[in-house]
Amino acid sequence: MAMVAYLDRGHRLIGMRHVTGGRDWLVLSVRTVAADALAYEASAVMLAHNHPSADPTPSAADLAFTRRLGRALDALGVRLLDHLVLAVGGHTSLRARGYL
Repeated sequence: MAMVAYLDRGHRLIGMRHVTGGRDWLVLSVRTVAADALAYEASAVMLAHNHPSADPTPSAADLAFTRRLGRALDALGVRLLDHLVLAVGGHTSLRARGYL
């Protein structure tokens, strides 16, 4: 499962999208997030998704998606605040790890 939060200039929540997938897959496109950000007139976006395993380490696909999303949102004047990976064993902030 993934959650995308769309925020205004004061970082107040103005919209959300929830996406469900299978045990080891999830379909969320950069295009969908960007379109939602424009529709909500968002200034910032927060992304979070879970890893069904106990390991919150971001996968190569997580990192690649985050980089693509950050570039696309930046081109629209929207800031990707963070991408959190949640798991039973803890969580990882991609911003804190230097990926954003």
